[in-house]
Order: sequence, then structure tokens, then C-alpha cells
Amino acid sequence: MSGIAVLYQWDGAPADRSTVERMIAVIPYRSVDGFGIWGDGPVAIGHAKLATTPEASAETSPFVDESSGLVLSMDGRVDNRDELTAELNSRGHRVRTGTDAEIVLRSWQCWGAEAPARVIGDFAFALWDPSKRTLFCARDPMGVKSFYYFNGPGFFLCASEIHQLFQDPRVLRRPNEPAIAEILVRTPFDREETLFEGVRRLEPAHYLSVSARGVECHQYYFPDASREIVYRSDDDYSEHFFSLLKEAVRCRLRSSRGVESDLSGGLDSSSIVCLTEQLRQDGEVQLPSFETFSVPFGPGPAAETEYVEEVIHKYPHRHTYLLPGIARLSQLNAQVAHYLDLPDFPNCGCTDYTSILGNRNDLRVRLCGLGGDEWFTGTYLVYADLLSQFRFAAALRRLRINRNPPPGFFFPGYTKVLAEYGVWPLVQKVVPNRLKSALRQSLRPPKLHPLVMPAFAARTKLLDRLSARWPLPSSRTFTQQDMFQTYLSGQLPYGLEMDGRWTARFRLEARHPFLDRRIMEFAFAIPDNQRFRPGVSKFVLRNSMRGILPEKIRRRSDKSNLSELYPMAMIALGGERLFDRLNIVQSGWVDGVVLRRLYRSMAEAFSRRDPSYEENILELWKVFAVELWFSVVFLGISEPFKHLTGTTEAA
Repeated sequence: MSGIAVLYQWDGAPADRSTVERMIAVIPYRSVDGFGIWGDGPVAIGHAKLATTPEASAETSPFVDESSGLVLSMDGRVDNRDELTAELNSRGHRVRTGTDAEIVLRSWQCWGAEAPARVIGDFAFALWDPSKRTLFCARDPMGVKSFYYFNGPGFFLCASEIHQLFQDPRVLRRPNEPAIAEILVRTPFDREETLFEGVRRLEPAHYLSVSARGVECHQYYFPDASREIVYRSDDDYSEHFFSLLKEAVRCRLRSSRGVESDLSGGLDSSSIVCLTEQLRQDGEVQLPSFETFSVPFGPGPAAETEYVEEVIHKYPHRHTYLLPGIARLSQLNAQVAHYLDLPDFPNCGCTDYTSILGNRNDLRVRLCGLGGDEWFTGTYLVYADLLSQFRFAAALRRLRINRNPPPGFFFPGYTKVLAEYGVWPLVQKVVPNRLKSALRQSLRPPKLHPLVMPAFAARTKLLDRLSARWPLPSSRTFTQQDMFQTYLSGQLPYGLEMDGRWTARFRLEARHPFLDRRIMEFAFAIPDNQRFRPGVSKFVLRNSMRGILPEKIRRRSDKSNLSELYPMAMIALGGERLFDRLNIVQSGWVDGVVLRRLYRSMAEAFSRRDPSYEENILELWKVFAVELWFSVVFLGISEPFKHLTGTTEAA
């Protein structure tokens, strides 16, 4: 989890090296293994070094190729390094040091703007080409690595973390009201916008070309919608998938120091841990150390300790249980003040790792199961696929299994699932494009959440944002189309940025085997019956892990629910008093009366353990988070909830 800091004066003025020095200085957890700054005329490039691979120890910071003058600052890892090295050498672009940074630089020399598509791995980088006087920047297809930028009058800045950009006094803090309005009521839709006006994130699978002519952004990769994997048996699918998952895990175990992994007891994290241990036992990987961490919740929907114990029993290793807890207000204040972003969500800050990881420097990698749900759980749009194939009996059988569809239906009664996810998509498919928008407006007009003040919604054109649709490619099935929506949503990169920020805090790099590009491409190409069978989700994963994963986990049919952490956090932080005298209410963003009504309804339902408490829980937390952010960042209030400090610090 290294760090990038670049200033390019595309107007030709000399770059201020001290700006980049400050940008590096505010991310000390990313520069544990050193840092370097290179400058020449209008360009200053900084690199904060956290050596997470054995080869990275030999990398210069940033990487400079003396013969060509190319300069690269990269936060990343190349997983197909052997194949790329062989091809580059055969084409005359000899790889001399074998570092990942050099492989990316040589790839640019060989393929230019096509280079990012050739690289498999997680990366964000900025490369200066003096011959073209162009700064070339790229981000990996999933958005595992973060990348923010600001293009000002005559200059361009880019960095790994958003607060680095404000080390240049020319970058002003201005709230991006449309993005704020949207994040208050739903997961971010746009993958470029941030909460600051003018500050952008580079979209996953995109590159930027920055020169005196301006900034050009292009997409370099998109999953192939036409690809289809067809095998004769389930075992063939499982064998193919297992080979991909094994390679994805193996690539992510290339570490300069020890590796730790989340172990929740769920199917995804347990599969990663068990496969890691199997690779170690078979001698296919050598690690300085390996250990796991879990948060043992008490009885309830989040409890998974019995499954964690199954993994530890099958593969004995060092494991640490961390006591669950709620982040204190002082901790949340400190996060906002440092990152200039929203604080951690409760399901991320459900325990304090500082006592375990705070002073350790023997670990460099954290493995996580993120991505398993996104690609292999299945989607409710399978009903549209089943109805389009006239498989009505199969749709009814599945309906009996799926008794808890997500909220947001407009059809009443027992048939709402089939209507929403079966009939409605089919209707939209046959309606001409020019009529689709009108049909949606008449049958499903977008509605404003009552939390948002009408004047604020009108000023930010919130209804238009909520009505926006992704331009999706032609898909083979409705299920595949829904997966494209997941891939194109801002939810995944936003979550990865928050997770990466949390991980970097402890001088670790987050790695996600299920977000390997090859696994995602496999998931897009397989039939839906490899994701879901009656009563069995993630079928291909379960089938492929036979004999490796403990049977109790492999056959597990339930899944933990961490939603209760949100009301627990708000109650511990002060309850309804959290919403006293809010600045975003006084600013006309949020309706304070509705806010209190929703909180009381949520708290009352939660006290009865009524699942309806989940209906507005995310919106309530985000009101608190935005208030904290707005007060600290724009109003200069160091302790916005000081009146609650005594209560929360004791919680």
C-alpha cells in the first residue's frame, strides 16, 4: 500500500517540490520503507514506499529509467509478471530489475495506452513521459487501488488519498452539494465524483493522459459480455474455478513479510484461509508467517464463532479473537480531521485493531473475502431469465426459497417479487428505447427520501441523479446485466477505498482474491445455475472447495448480518442526542423533524428486534457521518459532538 503524489504544471511553470513533499508527509503509514521525490522543470513526482512484495525492496522511489527518462510512481502489484516479462523481453524491452514497477514501465514503452489492459493485478500509477511531455495515469479494473486528482488552471495534481491534494493551497475546499445529496440517500452512483467540488477520482479501468492540451480520460477495459463458458458437468466448472481461485490466492501471498487474513467464518473468508493453508502445506508458497483475526460477536445474526473454530481445527494456526466494540467519537473525529472524508462505517470500525497491529511491523498483507458476494451469490433478476425461458415452475420454486427480497418494491402482495424482478424487466426489454424513460416515469417515478429538504433536492437536481441509468452493454441474460450494474456502480470502488484506507492505517496492503480480474471474467461467463441452486448459493465455490473447506462451512446455508452494528453504534454514541443542533439541518440539507421521527422509529423497532429497523439505518448513519465531516472540514469545529463526549467515551 504505497502512495502516489504528483504535481504537473502543464502551463510550463516550474513545479513546487515542497508541495509534493507535503503530500508525502501526510501519509507516513504508506512510507514506512522510505520515500523519494523526483523533479524536473514542470513535474515533481513523489512515491511513498511500503514494500509489500520481495521485489519491491529493490525498487527505487519513484522508479526512474535513465535511458528513456520515464519516471513512474506506482501503488500496485503485477500478478502476471512472468508472462509479461517473457513477452517484453521477446519484443526487445528487456526487464532488468524484475520489479513490478519496471514491468509496468516497460509495458508502457511497448504498448503505450494499451499497457494497463495487459497488466493483471491491483494498481494505480502515474508515469511521466518526457518525450511526449505527457503524464499518463491508470487505475486497475476493480478500483482496488485509490487514485484522486485535481485539474486546476495550469496545473494537475494526483494522489492516493484525497487529503493529500489539499496540501496545495490552490486546491480549495468546496462542498460538492449534488454528491452530498446523493450520498445521504443511497450508495454513490457516480464513480468519479467526490464530496469536494473539483476533486475527482479516476474511475476503475480508466486512464488519464495529461498534457498542455488538457486532460483526456478513456476506458481501457470492460468485461466481455459475449463470452460464454459452457461445460458438460458441474465438476468441469468447479475445476476451472478452483484453478482460478488458487492462482488468485497464490498471487496475493507474494509478500515481503507476514500475511494476515480476515476470518469471519463465512464461506468467502474461510475459503481464502483454507486455500492459503493448503498452499502452504503443499509447499507451493513460502510465507514468513500467517495468522488470522476474528471479531466474536455474541448470540445473534452476526455470530459466527462456531465456524471460525471449524477452520482453526482443520488448519491449526495463530489466530486472534478481538473484542467487539464501537469506535469512540474522538476516534471518528480524528479520522475525519486527517482524511477529510467520512468516518469508518460501524461494520468496519467494530473493533480496535490498534492494540494488536498498532506497533507491529512484521506484517505487510491483509487478505479479505470481498467480491465473493458480488459475483457468486446470484441476483433476483434470474426471475426474468426464467420467465423469458418459459420456466414458470422453476421460477415458483425459487420464489418459495427467496422469502426475503430487498426493499423498494412498488407492487403489493405475494407477487411483488415476480412482478419486480420477473415481469418488469421483460416489459422494459420489449419497449422501444425512446419510450423506456417515459414508462419508468409513469409507472415508477423516482421519489425523494423525506430526509432531504425539497429545496436542497431541487438545487442539486437530486431527482435527475436518482433517475440516471448506466449505459449497459447488450447482455446474454438479465442476470449478467445485473452483474454489469454491480460492476459499474460506485458502491464497489467506494467500499474498496474505505477498506484500503483502514488497512493502510496499520501499514498493510489489502488484497482481495475474489476481485481478481480472471475470476470476475469467469463469473460473467458462467450460467446462473453455477451461482445458485435451490437452497444453495455460491454453488461453484462450494463444489470447488470440497475436501479443503470444513463441511460445516461448505454446507452452511445462513449468512451473518452486521446491520445491528449501526443502531448499536448510534445508541452508544449518544442516541437521539446525536441529532441535536445539526449544522446540516441549519444549512437546509436535512429535515430535522423527519430525522428525529425516523430515528425514534428505528430505535423502537431495534429494541423489539423487529427487522424493519434496517429500513433507514444507513441513511441515519450517513446523516451523522456527513454532519461530522461538514462540521470538521468546512466549519472548523474540532469536536462537533462535544456535548456527547462524556457519554460516548465511556461507552
